[in-house]
Amino acid sequence: MTHETCPEGTLNGLSEAIRSLAPTAALIRILPDKGTVTHLYDDEFFQLLTGRETELEVTRLVRRHFADVADWRRSHDFHVPTGNLYRSPEAFQNGYVPEDDQSFGMTRQRFVASADGGDR
Repeated sequence: MTHETCPEGTLNGLSEAIRSLAPTAALIRILPDKGTVTHLYDDEFFQLLTGRETELEVTRLVRRHFADVADWRRSHDFHVPTGNLYRSPEAFQNGYVPEDDQSFGMTRQRFVASADGGDR
């Protein structure tokens, strides 16, 4: 299912679906390490403590929405307020620890796609 056709096919739909599961989530970081590891952060750069079921459902929503534009063998960050998907910074880059540069690692060079269908 592509980001044009999924039920959460708009910025508001995807963001609302995520906020229904994690109301204060601002950034979703999906890492492909040994299965899938998902970290959720609030808008003050603090990691949210959620249950594994919530992490799995948020991951499923984001992956399904961006299935046609993202290589899920690599880490990605979804910024909930803007609906933008980015490649996660590598461990040696600013933004890998979301609070280190106050940007969540969201730079133009890492932009992959927006929830409303725009991609590079």
